[in-house]
Amino acid sequence: MYKILKTVIVCAICFNSYNISAQLNEYLNSEENRISSANQIELEIQKFIDNNYNNYVLSKEVTDDLITHLRSEEEFTDAELQNAIKKTKVYELRKLFFSENPDKKDSYFARPMPLSVQQSCVNGDFENGTAGYTFWSDAHPQPASGTAFFLSCATPTAPTVLNAVTPANNNLNAAVTLIDNTSPGYTQYDPILAGLGVNIPTLFPSGGNKCIKLNNQQGFGSSDITTVSRYFPNINQETIDFNFSLIMDNKPAHGQPIQPFFRVRVLDQFNNVVDEICIVANPDNCLFNVIYVSNNRRVLYTDWICARLNVGEILNQPGTIEFTVSDCQPSAHFGTVYIDNICGSVCATPRLGALNTNATNINCPDTIGNTPIQVCGTFQAPLNATLSSISLDITQNGTVIGTVNAPTQLTANTFCFTVLPSMFGASPTGNFEFQIDANFNVNCPAGTFIYTISDNSANIGPDVTFIDCCLSTLTLASPADDVNNLAPSIVKKKERSDWIKAANIVSVGDNALSNGVVYHAANYVELNPGFEAVLGAQFSAYPEGCSANYTYKAQAPTTIPRSSDISNGDETINLIKVLKDFAIVPNPSSSTIEVIMNDAKFNRVTISTIDGKIVNERNIEKTDKTLIDVSSYANGIYIINVTSENGQVYTKKLIKN
Repeated sequence: MYKILKTVIVCAICFNSYNISAQLNEYLNSEENRISSANQIELEIQKFIDNNYNNYVLSKEVTDDLITHLRSEEEFTDAELQNAIKKTKVYELRKLFFSENPDKKDSYFARPMPLSVQQSCVNGDFENGTAGYTFWSDAHPQPASGTAFFLSCATPTAPTVLNAVTPANNNLNAAVTLIDNTSPGYTQYDPILAGLGVNIPTLFPSGGNKCIKLNNQQGFGSSDITTVSRYFPNINQETIDFNFSLIMDNKPAHGQPIQPFFRVRVLDQFNNVVDEICIVANPDNCLFNVIYVSNNRRVLYTDWICARLNVGEILNQPGTIEFTVSDCQPSAHFGTVYIDNICGSVCATPRLGALNTNATNINCPDTIGNTPIQVCGTFQAPLNATLSSISLDITQNGTVIGTVNAPTQLTANTFCFTVLPSMFGASPTGNFEFQIDANFNVNCPAGTFIYTISDNSANIGPDVTFIDCCLSTLTLASPADDVNNLAPSIVKKKERSDWIKAANIVSVGDNALSNGVVYHAANYVELNPGFEAVLGAQFSAYPEGCSANYTYKAQAPTTIPRSSDISNGDETINLIKVLKDFAIVPNPSSSTIEVIMNDAKFNRVTISTIDGKIVNERNIEKTDKTLIDVSSYANGIYIINVTSENGQVYTKKLIKN
């Protein structure tokens, strides 16, 4: 019986493994077809750009602003300025293509992996191509984007139909390149560094045959920011390790906020950041090797590095990993990165260190007894670095409301902070997060450099909540409990699960709707002698109980803007169509006509009858006008076709009398 049972179990396991493998192969084949379709669309886009390049010009305002802005930021030659204008025009034509062909976008976005395929990382070494990955590149042409888009490591980015791209095989000038040493055009070493006498492999040395390169090494006209992301239906490991090799152009005159950056982050299913690494081009950071090209330029680079992201708080939940690299904000200095083995390897020692806070989810801490809360976690120091400080911030909606400057327990790789409930405020309500910031010192040739590693939450959702946990009664009296509309929320918003009796004063008032003082309780709010809401103050009281929803119930506005009324700046196409046309003079005519082309030249003229019979066909030297004798033609209507020098055909009718 045992032997039969064992055989049945083995067969079941084999069948399940076969079924999962079949689903995985089906998924990979589907993704291969999607990528092939995207590659075909790229050919269509290039043809569209080629066919329409001479039919459109950038608006004069955009062109003038582009030149003015670039020259104010960088030393651009006239040739480089013209190249910047050309890149901007190509970018706008790409936008025009997608605006005219919105159905083409789906092929650029990776389809989700089947939920039954539970591995956290398939194809992370790119050996089977780029199945499951979505790529996009924001070419921010100056100055339409100006400086507003560039926020260094906080720069937002998201895939759209306008910025989606597909990798090009071994084309290092593409926005995204699939490096493949089995395909034509493979380059063993990065060409920029090789030209400067340094050989850094384009492939991870102990990896396979393929990896991904983000961003090209050009710039001049667009501050390219390129991203690859991958959605995982199930994160089944506590860390995601990966390898990367980073190269960044660096101008000494630029401040840190506008230098190229490289960012890696993991997002939970609600798009909250679980863990993040961000590196800004900085020669003082001894993560980088430095090549001094000139007084005005340095090239920074790393060898292949292994790094780690902590994702334990979303274990067995969906998540997305996202890699982003940028040029500098003025656009003349590039940033590019080679990436391989995304969760396909394990770092023996993460070069950049790691930090993780143990899961914490506490509802209604003891504010009466002020019972301490323990917040603990683990850390790994970056290579050759020593811990200098570690602190804890209590945040609410991104605002720090309390800080613990040092842990109560600290070992070589663990920490614990003691947090008192009183630190959340006098009458806390809502959700709070714990953010841990650790600073590490490392001795670099330029001096001591400080690495900062942060963990901005202990788990998915709030770390601490104060919801439905307020006290039963409250009495408010002057002067201790007087409040005003400009007071912090914890002062001007009061609630109780039973009742509130108020004999205090509400004052000031800033005339901002929904910014008033709010009291609400489950049973009643009682205003006793001494209570006064002075002229100009805003005050509201109503039964609601402990909801943590302090909405100031003001009258709704008469009109509510719809999302469709708000324009999307990314969809603005800054092109003007060139109205190329020709005239027939005179028309009608009984003898000779002159064909005159406006703002262009032509090299072919065809005249046919209304039923399609060709009566005159000639190739001529490129010109903008020519004379044609039509005196021998029978009276009637004729069709004249003029072919421009770029192959466009224009048509008009001629009346012969």
